[in-house]
Amino acid sequence: MALPTRACDIVVSLPQPPLHGLRVLDLTTVVAGPFSTMILADLGAEIIKVERIDGGDDARSMGPHLGPWGAYFVPLNRGKRSIALDITQPAGRDAVLRLARTCDIFVENFRGGKAAELSLDETHIRAARPDIIYASLTAFGSSGPDSRKPGYDALVQGRSGIMSVTGTDAEHTVRAGVSIVDMGAGMWLAMGVLAALLERQRTGRGQRVEASLLETGVMLMAYHLLYREFSGHNPTPQGSGHSAFAPYGAFSTTDGQIMIGISNDRLFQRLCTAIGQSTWMHNYPTNNLRVQYRPQLDAAIQTVLIQHTTAHWSAIFDQHDVPSSAIQNAEEVLEDPQVAALGLLHKVSLGADGQATVPQIPLHLALTPPAVPGPPPALNQHAHEILTEAGFNQAEIEALLS
Repeated sequence: MALPTRACDIVVSLPQPPLHGLRVLDLTTVVAGPFSTMILADLGAEIIKVERIDGGDDARSMGPHLGPWGAYFVPLNRGKRSIALDITQPAGRDAVLRLARTCDIFVENFRGGKAAELSLDETHIRAARPDIIYASLTAFGSSGPDSRKPGYDALVQGRSGIMSVTGTDAEHTVRAGVSIVDMGAGMWLAMGVLAALLERQRTGRGQRVEASLLETGVMLMAYHLLYREFSGHNPTPQGSGHSAFAPYGAFSTTDGQIMIGISNDRLFQRLCTAIGQSTWMHNYPTNNLRVQYRPQLDAAIQTVLIQHTTAHWSAIFDQHDVPSSAIQNAEEVLEDPQVAALGLLHKVSLGADGQATVPQIPLHLALTPPAVPGPPPALNQHAHEILTEAGFNQAEIEALLS
């Protein structure tokens, strides 16, 4: 067999991402819903993002900004295509139904009952395409006394109990500093969509997929709910610590803070050796005893660690295989060599406004790796091509967009 002699003779076949060829009609806003469809986009699905005509997704206005680009909007909407429609009007609603015929998945995060009011509920969408996956993300679920209430991440962190165990004391509870409930719900919804796609592949039937912020928050509270049942006491805020383990938490050094996580007696023995306090092995031999005398033990450890830098202790703890980590700020995360080694951060173009750094989804597939599919869209950027692909003629497009 003759070998190719020119570069143009060599054809490199790149693997298609796992959701290549699937189309998603995305009517979600802000964080939870867009995060869910962002996962599907990174896995190769084509996302058609339907936005309001008066400013689009609310996340576009959430700062800080680089030019017109909001820090909330950019990472969650990279690689999507945008069309602005007034879905409160018959023409806009009919356009959505017509677009749904060409899509495999429909995703919405309307407040309870709103989809039915707009005639964009599952019944109407499934009439347009019977085998579609209809995915719905709400604050409090689709049934029950609060199903129609509005809700956001911080509110549900309070409702689900997460805020009751976050912070330093019961009178100064705080929310988690990241949108943990929003993003958690988005992950569950994406997981449900993938399961529904597998079922459709087997049977040809589409189905409804639901996730909610409240259900996500309660799931994240699983340990703390059992703590209440087993101990008879409500868990309290632990700061950076953990009610079940000691020593476990953040300690100050001469130039910052370091997190230590000791979850068994063997690790505690390594810690004692690392910091030159072998007598503690005999004073606090079991985890139960260490939890009982947590304040005294933490104070003693703090007295030792404050004498040197974070880098000094990190090196020593690594040498003795003690679980620890410097507590880093955002700038340090951007420059972290392990983050770089994983290829986690990706630059997307914002045109004349520059570039933005966004994380790729933390998932590795050996044969069909996910990837950031491209930059975020300007509002209504892809309206003509989306409508043309859906079979609208030029007159219909002009009439709709005017």
